[in-house]
Amino acid sequence: MPQANGERISGIFSPTLTSYNPDGSVNLPGVRRFVRYLMDAGVDGLAPLGSAAEPVALTVKERMEILEAIVQEVDGRIPIYAGTGHYSTDITIELSKHAKSIGCDGLMLMAPYLLRPPKRDVLNYFRQVHAAVDLPVMMYNVPVLTGCEVTPAELKVLAADGVIHAVKWSHSEVSRIHDTRLFCGPDFKIFAGVDVIAFEALAVGADGWISGLPMIVPSLAVKIHRLLKHDNNLEAARELWYRVLPIIHVEYRAMGTDANDPHWLSVCREAADIRGLDMGAARLPFTAVLPEVREELKQLLTGLGQL
Repeated sequence: MPQANGERISGIFSPTLTSYNPDGSVNLPGVRRFVRYLMDAGVDGLAPLGSAAEPVALTVKERMEILEAIVQEVDGRIPIYAGTGHYSTDITIELSKHAKSIGCDGLMLMAPYLLRPPKRDVLNYFRQVHAAVDLPVMMYNVPVLTGCEVTPAELKVLAADGVIHAVKWSHSEVSRIHDTRLFCGPDFKIFAGVDVIAFEALAVGADGWISGLPMIVPSLAVKIHRLLKHDNNLEAARELWYRVLPIIHVEYRAMGTDANDPHWLSVCREAADIRGLDMGAARLPFTAVLPEVREELKQLLTGLGQL
């Protein structure tokens, strides 16, 4: 997919976390510090304000201010696909126009969430945003959060119409990667969106990876991608994958349970705190992980040579 600079997106696109001050206000210097940490680790791009940045806990003004700080910190060095999705089509367009005006390379949009509009309205949502904002669109396909899955066959229709240009598949079934490649062809960009399928997704032809591990151990996620996609070294990539897999087990082991504890986002924030990045407490209702989870995570990061 062409970007504004003529390049094609692939590799490790990291989400971003939102830093907060002790009074709960957004800490923009902390956001910029986290972005520097990701760039220093070698990520290929950023996908900020998708879900990890807690956009549902932020005002529209705060979302714009955070994105402006990120764009300023990146300063054109890597591409940014901004999470501008909102339940409201009008607010999504407002956020998307703002993203374009400050120099973002593309948009990352999830389906309208909470009220679960009819599928035809969901597909039209993407069409309407595309018609209003001339930027490439990556669909953030995350049915566990939106209650709606846009199928590979539906992606094909939107892609053929030029509405979307890429997809982040946040689904535990790696078959979605296979089917999207089959339906949408070799030029359509596909990203693994949950860590549990990332290795298989890259091995079968996904172009990149956007999820929690690229925030927790970004340099190792970059290395896994390079080993698989550039070096064709499956054995080395597999060895490294099994070294990071225990962290993924901490991150996702409670997903789908009633308790949902630890939550994947709290694990990502705790990892940043353990590294000394000082992101501050998340906005309620989220709280920090339990002390035993923090200690487990700290030991795993130490064992990986990350501390």
